[in-house]
Amino acid sequence: MFGGKKKENKVEIPESFTLIDQGTIVQGNIDITGRIQIHGIIKGNLNVNGVVEVAESGLIEGEYIKADEVKIVGHVKANIDAKGRLEIWKRGKLEGNVRAGILDIEEGAIFIGSSNMGPSTDNASLPETTKKELEEKKELFSD
Repeated sequence: MFGGKKKENKVEIPESFTLIDQGTIVQGNIDITGRIQIHGIIKGNLNVNGVVEVAESGLIEGEYIKADEVKIVGHVKANIDAKGRLEIWKRGKLEGNVRAGILDIEEGAIFIGSSNMGPSTDNASLPETTKKELEEKKELFSD
């Protein structure tokens, strides 16, 4: 009767966002979907179906971070498995091994570890670098 197209009522669901604020310390593993922004400290592993952003005041100490994308301006001491892009920005520091689709290290950033480029798979293990090798590399960049 009204002869028009039927309108679909689509409701956009906002992306989930988690903030670990400065002064907050989380001890334990985190599993989330969405985006997590870290200004505080996480002592544990992260499994993120989405994006991890480590702010300048942020610190992650764990065995691993698995995510779609990782952006580091702060300090990370963990191996990283990024399905897509891993970015280490100017004041960022990463101590750990990396598997990523794309690795982008800005001038002034510090990366101590080894990298393996290409698509990530759940069964793939991160490259192994001994503690001794990491300690030797750390000495080169000590303040």
